[in-house]
Amino acid sequence: MNKGDELEFKIEALSTEGKGIARTEEGFVVFVEKALPGDKALVQIRKKKSSYAEARIVDLISPSEFRVDPRCNYFGTCGGCKIQNYDYSKQLEFKTQSVKDAFRKIGGFGDLEIPPTIGSERIFFYRNKMEFSFSDDKWVEDPNDVSMIEADNKFALGLHVPKFHSKIVDIKECFLQSEVSNEILNFTRDFFKSRNETIYSTSTHAGFLRFLVIRQSSYTGDLMVNLITLNHDPELMKSYCDELLKAIPQITTVINSTTSSKAQVAFAQSQHVLFGSGYIMEKLIDSENKEFVFKISPNSFFQTNTLQTNTLFSVAKEFGEFSANDKVFDLYCGAGSISIFISSSVDKVTGVELIEDAINNANENMKLNEIKNTDFVLSDIKDYLNSHEIKSYNKIILDPPRSGLHPEISEVLSDSDVERIVYVSCNPSTQARDIQIICSKGNFKIEKIQPVDMFPHTYHVENVVSLVRC
Repeated sequence: MNKGDELEFKIEALSTEGKGIARTEEGFVVFVEKALPGDKALVQIRKKKSSYAEARIVDLISPSEFRVDPRCNYFGTCGGCKIQNYDYSKQLEFKTQSVKDAFRKIGGFGDLEIPPTIGSERIFFYRNKMEFSFSDDKWVEDPNDVSMIEADNKFALGLHVPKFHSKIVDIKECFLQSEVSNEILNFTRDFFKSRNETIYSTSTHAGFLRFLVIRQSSYTGDLMVNLITLNHDPELMKSYCDELLKAIPQITTVINSTTSSKAQVAFAQSQHVLFGSGYIMEKLIDSENKEFVFKISPNSFFQTNTLQTNTLFSVAKEFGEFSANDKVFDLYCGAGSISIFISSSVDKVTGVELIEDAINNANENMKLNEIKNTDFVLSDIKDYLNSHEIKSYNKIILDPPRSGLHPEISEVLSDSDVERIVYVSCNPSTQARDIQIICSKGNFKIEKIQPVDMFPHTYHVENVVSLVRC
């Protein structure tokens, strides 16, 4: 097998990154872009390594019975929904299998019973937040097709093309957030294009427009438009805000955030509230129909699929088996959403988080919900655990970033004498690695696992694991 060879394969499975997996008769693995289990395809080898190859489909000889027509016109170009053409029930099976594979191959846990992934109530229009990027490098499907080259091909507002640093698909309709989100997206593009406004360039670090962030409550009707620019132009922003509200009056707050950071991250250094309060309110509802309210500012972190967050947190709460005498550490507490969600079931919760904005949000949310038994600490998790006694707490819940836990934190947890640890993760691979360390000394064992689908049509899956003392 060499680069450029064309070979026929039957696709067996999906990789954790959503690529089709095929094998030669000798067992050599070939990852096929945009292929699905059950496809029979002629593929071309694009890259050959010692242990695997990468390929693309040249001819789909016979499609999988589980292929469906993608709803989105940008499917296959935009990187947002890579498996939207896969039947949703099979997506859930794939996500369950990816959790099983992570815990078997990375964690070394061979005999676990992992239940089916809990599906999302909505598989379209489920996100409460979307980040769109401006770019002067608009994606053109076929640069040799003259009809595709428009006069405005230097102005795009949309989502990134995978593997391209600056290229943006100029999105007119996205099915991830809401119809009104699409109206805001298209109005914003038309407004600034008509004024020939400049776009920030990652090569020159000059230009005005950077990001459009839309946040929308699933319960309260609040709707935020946050335009992120290099600097603040009061006259232009007033005109944008006035015309935007005239076109889409259901918007409840408009913000112009600014950042001079060279990093292409939609995180503001300063904010100018053009209309409304500068934040939205959201709710979470537990399994007993108790409601919790949250204030979400432009830079706040909040789980992106609100309705499914109720499910995720209810699973975590159930796995914690919390009681009125429990004292709980909530590590990586963010804006305090899990702490607040479990607060009425325990004696005390202490949330620990490194990001100052998140701790400020957590304290605000604690006051909004009139909670008295929760406190939040600004600290590096590793430093905090090394300098404080865990013994006064009998349970721990944690929801770290995708990179997982620092090895020292896994070691501290492994040596602790808490009764129960509930580990929520958006990356089963790093979760399995960390839990292997926590269980390595024989002090803890896995009790239960439950995958939860927060992001339909993507290969991502959340996973909740409860660990109990042996």
